[in-house]
This record gives sequence, structure tokens and C-alpha cells, in this order.
Amino acid sequence: MNFQEIKKNIDAKGYHVEENFFSNVEVELLRNFVDTKLKENNYQYFFLTSNTIENNLLNNKLFFEKIDKLLKSLTIEFVKKINLKDEIYKVLRVVTGKKSNKVSLKYHFDAHLLTLLIPIYIPNRENSENGNLVIYRNLRKLHKNMLRNILEKIFFQSWLFSKILKLNYVKKQLNEHILKLNPGNVYIFNGFRTLHTNLNIDPVDIRATLLVHYHDVFADSFLVKLNREIRIKKELRNIIHNKNN
Repeated sequence: MNFQEIKKNIDAKGYHVEENFFSNVEVELLRNFVDTKLKENNYQYFFLTSNTIENNLLNNKLFFEKIDKLLKSLTIEFVKKINLKDEIYKVLRVVTGKKSNKVSLKYHFDAHLLTLLIPIYIPNRENSENGNLVIYRNLRKLHKNMLRNILEKIFFQSWLFSKILKLNYVKKQLNEHILKLNPGNVYIFNGFRTLHTNLNIDPVDIRATLLVHYHDVFADSFLVKLNREIRIKKELRNIIHNKNN
């Protein structure tokens, strides 16, 4: 695997697709895991992280060994060194049911330098947007200024800016890319610099993805840790609600 070439693709296009990264057997393992969690959540939207689940596939070191190697090697291409204490952060996100539209089209930046997206279940119908990945490459620079980070997020992740992004002229100027996701492939982009979201899906469909993040830019920030903990608690409350309804 040529990590310099992957970095060039991310710098030039905003993303890199590594085709057939996972075997059919590995995809099936992920689907079986999602099926179990979907049943527990009464087939409604849910969100889980590797920090909130123990002793299962999300924390299986052997399964994630090649992902870990890929992200660490690629991070060195971007920042020349890595923090040996930095661990990959995994998020299983399953969009389906009544909240499908509410949790889609939420433009955002990630707190980590690199994001690797693993499609598990992706709809494929002509009359649906199928939850395609939308990216606007490298809209901000890599930096460690917390105040600047907050101001950038307030602006780029605002309701107003999402309305501006609906203009065809703006889409063209910002080099909008819409990617159809295929299970087995992985999609890598600079999550910290690249604004991204997913399109809507039909509520009867399922869009399941595993997001793997690496190199937390504000690893020592109390505010970032607090925000992440609040988000996790919110999603855990959602899971409790799913199980009781």
C-alpha cells in the first residue's frame, strides 16, 4: 500500500478509496454485529462508540489490526510523527427508522485528523438518496487553536451555511463530491479539514457505517473531551429510549 499516493489523493480530491479492503467474510461479521444491535434498538437509529462497549467486535484488536496500521502510517505522512498513546476511536452509526432525516445532512468537521469510513449496510434504490457521503475537501487548515476551532465549527456547521451549500454555484466553487458507498471498500479523508455529511435515506432502509478516527488534534482539551462525553451520554439515552419503545 502506497501511503504517499493515498496522501496525494486526499490532498488533491479530498478523499481516497481503497477498494476491496475487507473480504466478504469480514463484511458479514460486521453485518451480524449490526443485526444484533439493531434488534436491541427495535430497528431505530442508534450510535455506539468503542468507548461505550466492551468485549465485542468494536474492540477486537485482531480485526482492526490492518486499519490501525493504515491510519498510523498515513498520519505520519501528514504530520511526520504520531503520539504513541493516541488510539483509534471507533463509531458505529446506524441510520434507519423515524429519525433518519433528522440525523442526516448534518454538516460537520471531525476532531481527529483522519477519518476512515467503512460501509456495512448501504441502500441501493433509484428513488432514494441512499445516504451517499458528501464532502467539501479541506475547507480549513490543520491547527491547534481552540478558539479558532470553535469559531470555524459555529460558522461551517451552522444552519445558514447548510442553506448556502444548496446553491449550485457554491457547490461548484467548493468542489462538492458525492460518493456512493460500497461495502468492502473503505473511504479515507481528512476529517478535521473536510466538511462532510450524509444524504437522506428512506426511513425503511438501513445505512450502517463504521467510522474509525485517528490522531485527536485536541487530545488534551477539556472542552473536546467534555463535548464527546455529552454526545455519548445523549446517544446512550437514545438507546435506552429505543429499547423501551
